[in-house]
Amino acid sequence: MRTAAELMATGYTTTVEEAPDRADGTLVVIDDTGRPRWVVGPAGRGLAVEIGPDAPVSGLSALPGVLELINNGLPAVLVVEDGRLIGLLDAALIRTELRRALEEDGDAIGTVLDGDWELYGTPEARIGLVRVRCQACGTVAEVDEYPIAEIPCPGGQGHRLVDSGTE
Repeated sequence: MRTAAELMATGYTTTVEEAPDRADGTLVVIDDTGRPRWVVGPAGRGLAVEIGPDAPVSGLSALPGVLELINNGLPAVLVVEDGRLIGLLDAALIRTELRRALEEDGDAIGTVLDGDWELYGTPEARIGLVRVRCQACGTVAEVDEYPIAEIPCPGGQGHRLVDSGTE
């Protein structure tokens, strides 16, 4: 199983300004402390989904909601270590790695790769908790399931996690 650190790209663009509606490539919007807030690509602004560098990329198959986000235009999953952005996994690379893992390793892989999905068997490589930043208040939450719409935000303001900028 190949890890996020093995496959991540380190050449990416960041900005601390307001997130644009769309970007030609992948743009990571960070806050003034350097924490990722949004990922913007050609399909628009998306949730900053973070995984650790030691997480197996094929483990993303255990979170079909993340794969649905990718199918809906999320350009990348962010690789974060000790709260610092160190790289990103491009959506196309994630699709390629999941296909490779399915063909080569025979691991159980959920295939939301091109629209439909089915989860076969029990995923061998779980990635554990994924960190998401609430788009309403900026609180970072650790979740192990998607979609996140029904999960209360840990920020203490009484709302649910928001992944699209609107409640």
